[in-house]
Amino acid sequence: MSPSLTRSSCGNPFRRHRKFSACALMLFVLSLLFALTPQPVAAHPTFVLPTVPGERWRIIQGYACGTHNAWDRYSLDLAQVDGPTYNAPIRAALGGTVWHWQLSSGTLILSHGNRLFTMYTHLSRAVTTQRGAYFEAGQVLGYAGDRGSPGIPHLHFTAYTANSDGWSGRQSIPLRFAEGYNFPEIGGCNQHGGRIVVASSLRDPEIHFSSEAETGVWYNTNQRIEFTSEWSGGGLSQAWNSEPAADQPQFPGSFDGYANLADAGEGMHTLYVRVWGPDGRQSVASFGPFGYDTTPPPTPASIPDMRIQRPSVVIVPWQPVEDEHSGLAGYRVYVGPDPAGTSTWFTEEPFVRTGLLGPGDYYVRVQAIDRVDNKSEWATIGKVIVAAPDSDE
Repeated sequence: MSPSLTRSSCGNPFRRHRKFSACALMLFVLSLLFALTPQPVAAHPTFVLPTVPGERWRIIQGYACGTHNAWDRYSLDLAQVDGPTYNAPIRAALGGTVWHWQLSSGTLILSHGNRLFTMYTHLSRAVTTQRGAYFEAGQVLGYAGDRGSPGIPHLHFTAYTANSDGWSGRQSIPLRFAEGYNFPEIGGCNQHGGRIVVASSLRDPEIHFSSEAETGVWYNTNQRIEFTSEWSGGGLSQAWNSEPAADQPQFPGSFDGYANLADAGEGMHTLYVRVWGPDGRQSVASFGPFGYDTTPPPTPASIPDMRIQRPSVVIVPWQPVEDEHSGLAGYRVYVGPDPAGTSTWFTEEPFVRTGLLGPGDYYVRVQAIDRVDNKSEWATIGKVIVAAPDSDE
């Protein structure tokens, strides 16, 4: 029996130099072939289902049939059972970075290290296509569509290994998911086709608000508050000024929504949103408070006419008014001969000090303004009458 290659050609340092060189060359060639051959991941990871948590999705095409019969043998085509597949959120099955985006087929590929990749095809759009952008497991990376497969919205999902260039030597791997679904090789065409799967959330739902409105500020126009959620799927409820009930969602299956401040009516308000995960976990978050005030303040009450015996500077007071919502900012005041006069003269206090008034009748007209610029009507609240000099006195 001949000795082994390693021992006869490489393991003995006293062999002639010529044989040693031949051995080294052979080992180099073998190592190169090994590097170019796709190596399976030591232990295939457990993915999370890339579909919407809490919703039923059906495998409409399974392994080893139709288009799933080459390097991507272990691929699944998934479509929603109870709702529209188109624009349904699609999640990262494992934490990874964007490796490739192909617009024509709506294909986003994530790299997970160790020459492992996941592929999401027929997306209508991706959250980002920037190479290197990171998605954690369960985070929405795009939305289902029919790019490359017109008229048939679905998700084509594949996990595969490849050579270090990410393209050559691609080989799909059988799938199993953290939700308890295992899809091994079982032989035959369309393996696991027809099965229904439901994704789970990975954590308590998170709620994110966005609005041009600033908390603690009053407004006299409607303000829209938008919100969205992650790690959800069980629906949501919303309410002003108190937490929504925890028994069941107002909007089953919803991930996002909005509220109009005008719907809350006048006053200072806080928006509360409760979100359900697919496993029943709930989170509540609030945004606010915001003030809404569209009612102008009242006009100051009338005052007795003021009679002045000689030209003079006059202090004209009136009863202060109150604004029950945003509060009073102050008053615009006109003191002059025009019974319908207006002015930009502004004071925060319920009185004015006039300039020198000569003989004549002066109308005192006031407009109250609140802190969001709601204004009362201009109103004449009294008169200042300055007597002419009496030459007989």
